[in-house]
Amino acid sequence: MPFLREAVERKREQFIRLLVEAGVYKESDEWVKNLTLSELVYVFNKHKSE
Repeated sequence: MPFLREAVERKREQFIRLLVEAGVYKESDEWVKNLTLSELVYVFNKHKSE
């Protein structure tokens, strides 16, 4: 089971990095690290469609 948790965490970090690079969030926004993977995917897709 820890493999799944690690995979989800890596994916979350990847989406956070992509959103920071796109200028949606700042690296200093600590609250972003509390978002779930589903929330990050939603924000990413929303930003991508704009």
